[in-house]
Amino acid sequence: MTQTMKIAILLAALIAVGATFMMPWNQNRDESLVTMVAGLDGQWVGRDAPPVSLPDLQSQTHTLNDYRGKVIFLNIWASFCEPCKKEMPSMERLVRTYSDRGLVMLAISVDPEASDAQQFMTTFLQGQQSGMTVLHDPTSNTAANYGTELLPETYIIDRSGRVIARFVNAYDWSKPEVKQMIEHLLNDSSTGSKSLL
Repeated sequence: MTQTMKIAILLAALIAVGATFMMPWNQNRDESLVTMVAGLDGQWVGRDAPPVSLPDLQSQTHTLNDYRGKVIFLNIWASFCEPCKKEMPSMERLVRTYSDRGLVMLAISVDPEASDAQQFMTTFLQGQQSGMTVLHDPTSNTAANYGTELLPETYIIDRSGRVIARFVNAYDWSKPEVKQMIEHLLNDSSTGSKSLL
């Protein structure tokens, strides 16, 4: 290979790398939303949501595709996790406030037995019906696919099926800043309703 050819290949590679860096990493990134997530000590994610297909506590299978076009609050928890229990009341209030506007809350239990999650929900709700959809994943495959490191962890998925934020550990989901973020996502009509799998 001649010196000229080597220089041409190197120059082409440098141009390609430079073009990659000049392109925005997320063309649909909403800077006001990024600011909201950061203000809540969350982590901006900006990637497609990994697929989910899990049974609820009545053994009916749910997938993310069942909720396409909705804003999804996906929480990974367990009944033996004290921080998980701590945030459940504010999660329940949040979903009851916004479910009629398009918020879906998927609470994915990684308890070894579905009966553990069921017993906790029955005690927690004292006979009331939850606004959450409680799913069961004893293998923790969903947690692994989402990159979960601690319990609880929450992932906010926009109407187009992108994970926009990750929140690690228990949160107070009744904060005004949380409501501002959820309302922003619910009011965003620019996102489509693509298949979520």
